[in-house]
Amino acid sequence: MESDHAFKTLLATAKKNKFDDLHSHIKEIGPLKIKLSKLRFDHHLCKIIVGQQISTKAADAIWIRVEKILKSKLPKKPTKNLQKALKDAGLSARKVDYMIGIIYNDEIICANRRTLKSRSTEDFSKLLLSIKGIGKWTVDMSRMFYLGDSDVMPLTDLGIIYAHKIAFPDKKIDEKFYKLFSPYNSYLSLFMWRLLEDENLSI
Repeated sequence: MESDHAFKTLLATAKKNKFDDLHSHIKEIGPLKIKLSKLRFDHHLCKIIVGQQISTKAADAIWIRVEKILKSKLPKKPTKNLQKALKDAGLSARKVDYMIGIIYNDEIICANRRTLKSRSTEDFSKLLLSIKGIGKWTVDMSRMFYLGDSDVMPLTDLGIIYAHKIAFPDKKIDEKFYKLFSPYNSYLSLFMWRLLEDENLSI
């Protein structure tokens, strides 16, 4: 199983490079699995938009209302009534705009896990970054929690930035450093979030 192999490899890498605290942390936690989103891809992206810059509790409450709207029969084109419904569900005008851009994007609507996995990392990133409101963080979260990519280190994530200072206080946070843990950076991310006692390990 990939999670077991990732655990053993990261444990060995930490020991080899004398990252003693990280080694102890990984050993104590044990193998972690990447929990893939069960949502349709467009809904997955919408849920990420909902969760941007607000607490998990508030995002969960808003998402319940938003998901109900998304699962209903949507108009063929954006309407003022749809925009109002999304705003009444708790979204800001900006997030409503972003969400409309997702749910009326034909390429995103037709996408599924199999077709998205067939794309190169560059092509997948270009697809998402072409959508208003989506940035590098969303691309990384989607690669990790929708595609199940084992080798993603979301360097723009605040949790990872804080955890890096704990795990590697003398190391610069960049892609070059994290090549050391390839091809299991996604699993390392899970362990690093646990340093912050963050149990929210899925999107």
